Amino acid sequence: METHPPLRAELPPDFDFDRVAWRQLLGSPQFDYPIDYLIAVTHADRAAGRLDLLVKWAPNAYCHFHRHVCRTVSVVIDGEQHVIETRPKEIVHKTRQPGFTGQTPDNEVHMERAGPDGCMMLFAMQADDGRLFEVLDKDGNVLATATLDDFMADRIGRPQAAA
Repeated sequence: METHPPLRAELPPDFDFDRVAWRQLLGSPQFDYPIDYLIAVTHADRAAGRLDLLVKWAPNAYCHFHRHVCRTVSVVIDGEQHVIETRPKEIVHKTRQPGFTGQTPDNEVHMERAGPDGCMMLFAMQADDGRLFEVLDKDGNVLATATLDDFMADRIGRPQAAA
């Protein structure tokens, strides 16, 4: 069994939020919930399989319905995070405040949204196979898999090229 050092979500003490290069992700008619959030990579290391990602939601907006497929630790920096977990026989709604730190279990299916004042979080992800999370449709079918390479190649949040 392979063991890893503890995964921590931390920004350097001198981190400058005014210098963050945000990339906006919005919903489409394919989704029946309001999607509006910004992402910014703060650290990426392909050899280590590590990605640290800031995410900032608009008030009461969601990110895409998804499942984490790697080790993930997060911390709420500002605002309020709502997590709605889909389990086989129940749906669990959690509300998290600034300072909350937690680990997301692999393969947990959930929705995330901001509270009325928005939300900003830092996610630290350890992806041994390069896969970070899967975007799902309302029935849990995989629409896309986000990988470390996608983020490192700056493909997330950019319009897709026409095939």
